[in-house]
Amino acid sequence: MQRQLRFWSGIVPSLGTLLFCILFLPPFSDATPSGGGYNLYVAGIADGNVVIIDSMNHKEVGSIEMGYGSNPVEITPSPDNRFIYVANRGADDVAIIEARSGTLKARIEVGVHPHFMKTSPDGRYLVVANNQDYHASVIDLSSNTVAGRPAISRGSSGVAITADGRYAYIPSLYAGDISIIDLKKMERISIIKGLPFPTAIVIPKNSYLAYLCTNKDRISILDTRTNRIIGHITVGDTPAYITITGDGKTAFVSNNYSNTVSVVDLQTKKVVKEIKEGVFPTASALSPDGRFLYATNYGDGVDGGSISVIDTTTLTEVDRIESLNFPRGIAVTPAE
Repeated sequence: MQRQLRFWSGIVPSLGTLLFCILFLPPFSDATPSGGGYNLYVAGIADGNVVIIDSMNHKEVGSIEMGYGSNPVEITPSPDNRFIYVANRGADDVAIIEARSGTLKARIEVGVHPHFMKTSPDGRYLVVANNQDYHASVIDLSSNTVAGRPAISRGSSGVAITADGRYAYIPSLYAGDISIIDLKKMERISIIKGLPFPTAIVIPKNSYLAYLCTNKDRISILDTRTNRIIGHITVGDTPAYITITGDGKTAFVSNNYSNTVSVVDLQTKKVVKEIKEGVFPTASALSPDGRFLYATNYGDGVDGGSISVIDTTTLTEVDRIESLNFPRGIAVTPAE
């Protein structure tokens, strides 16, 4: 229990300053992205900026300032990778960045301490979970305005949207529940209760199953047709983030306190490998071609922040981008 509260002290300002955090990865290899490479958009929560890194040479090629105290914490791309959305927890807004040019296009006011976000499959809506508020913000991306404020439980800790784009699932750390939002009605229609520390929920493409971190060493499987938990998979210590491959077959789970990423075969529902990483693994994102997983390592003030580069074919850590100042959320888009 104490571990759980320590881990969540960053997401929940009333508990402290650290949220999830991140990894630290082994050095280099010959494995590098082909073609024009990718741009890594990394949220610098301490510096109040979004850093753009070239995946080919690991050099910073740009920085977008969010402002002092803005605390950018989560980044997610649009389905077509044209735009990058940044949740600024300290500024209570969401920034929209044009991915190709790296320019800031707009900032939209939302609720108190926005954190997790998810775009609907058709790219119409961006659902924002406001961690210290009692409502989510649903942004209509055609007009960049807030189209709805459905009720949720305070302490929101993730967002997932069903494959048909109809429902959003938003777990709450505080309440131990999941609010189900009807995106047509823009209202909460149901609550799933009795979950231990639910976070980081993901629904793969073309699937009716949701995967979410629960308790200190497992992810749980939720059937969205019945809204019942139908199974669990044991992973590392304090799982905090889940990234799933495009084919829906493999999950990468960042484990805060074991400093690993658990590679889960979602067909057999078993961990096939534990990849050792750095201090406090947090967010991760796949390259557009699915070959690499880029995982942020928050660090602990002694071991610095970094980004681990994992080859998804060999399931090995092949490189590390170092000397980053407390990196948090990450998105990866084509460079050209």
